Amino acid sequence: MIVSPLDYRYGREEVKSIFSEKTRLNIMLNVESAIAQAESYYGLIPEKAYLDIKKVVDSNEVQLSRVKEIESSINHDVMSIVEALTEKCTEGKNYVHFGVTSNDINDSASAIQIKRAINIIVSDLIGLNRALIKIIMENMETIMVGRTHGQHASPITLGLKFSVYLAEVNRHLERIMEARKRMIAGKILGPVGTGAALGPMALQIQEKVCEILGITHETASTQIVGRDRYIEFLSIINNISVSMEKFATEIRNLQRPEIYELSEYFDSDKQVGSSSMPSKRNPVVSENIVSLARLLRSFIIPEYEAGVQWHERDLTNSALERFTIPYASILADDIITKMTGVFSHLFINREEMRRRVYEDQFIMSESVTIALTRNGVPRQKSHEFVRKSSMFAYENKLTFKEALLKNGILNYINKDKLDEAMNPEKFTGSSKEICEIAIKNSENFEKFLSGELYD
Repeated sequence: MIVSPLDYRYGREEVKSIFSEKTRLNIMLNVESAIAQAESYYGLIPEKAYLDIKKVVDSNEVQLSRVKEIESSINHDVMSIVEALTEKCTEGKNYVHFGVTSNDINDSASAIQIKRAINIIVSDLIGLNRALIKIIMENMETIMVGRTHGQHASPITLGLKFSVYLAEVNRHLERIMEARKRMIAGKILGPVGTGAALGPMALQIQEKVCEILGITHETASTQIVGRDRYIEFLSIINNISVSMEKFATEIRNLQRPEIYELSEYFDSDKQVGSSSMPSKRNPVVSENIVSLARLLRSFIIPEYEAGVQWHERDLTNSALERFTIPYASILADDIITKMTGVFSHLFINREEMRRRVYEDQFIMSESVTIALTRNGVPRQKSHEFVRKSSMFAYENKLTFKEALLKNGILNYINKDKLDEAMNPEKFTGSSKEICEIAIKNSENFEKFLSGELYD
């Protein structure tokens, strides 16, 4: 019986497969093999034992069905793997899982899964960046109304709006790369973190195992890796989810019929917008992103609780972490790739943007205030003059320019300067330069990532 929507509705197979039962088993077996390799390297177990363990692991002789069969009897997940592996070994059967504890395997395996998830999420964000760059390059000078408090503000460009998004996504990439070494740590020091069962070479064995597995290791641990690492991972994921919801919310708002400046792609030939209203074209992908982002962020709460353990370890983190890291990773990938899809096929209504900019003269109030001040009128006096003129226009149903003229603005500046101050094209400031800087920074960072991502 399938219960989780992840099994039939949400998430991509590429990420879900990282957290599947079969993949988890294979990773844990590879951790056991790496432990045997390191122990053999330092003379703790015979080389023949390691080679035998490695052969069994590499040949996929240990089957998930057998592991489950054993677990149904002994009621211990890791020991079931250990016994199933031991059954298949000859020279190595006396040395499987030697000197280690269950969470040496569990946490090191989780580090590998997190590393794989991070690599995909980084690739997702790079894909999102490229979609944003394309929009920015094509719309550096696409003028539109800026909005604050849900009200019209000064003019901006669509390129600038998306440059803000691009810079934000790049900061997420920076955070991931800066924190990666902390988020993908394992440990191989036994049930209380002393490494006593591994003898005097315990620290070297731990370092060797983690080197083989391509992960970092704890400096000091209890039975488990510090959960501050998982909390940091989920915190970065949550931060990304906030950005995805922010971007999606902007698309939803600008798709409203009374605005209709941006819109998701809608397949008019076959897509259904509503079961009752056939005319509807809803921003369903953006709404889905928002919904999943809100769920995703909730997974950090139980992980905060998991960071509090009794003494060197209890079991209160175990069950919840079967949800937190897999679900958050799968949903993060899902919403980033959906957001990329929205941006890659975005309908941009440039004509409506331009019409609205020129229709609402009030968006030039800041420009007029600046023009007056530059022409010698004290700034506060300029502000008050423009404010009163605006209120006069609202009350008397005049255009902004009509109100300015009635209130005597030509006593302060001439008609040419007023016309220039009322031109939205002349008041987008450094928007184009900001777009170019954002693109350059993103391209430079992507070049850096191409050499760092899979180290």
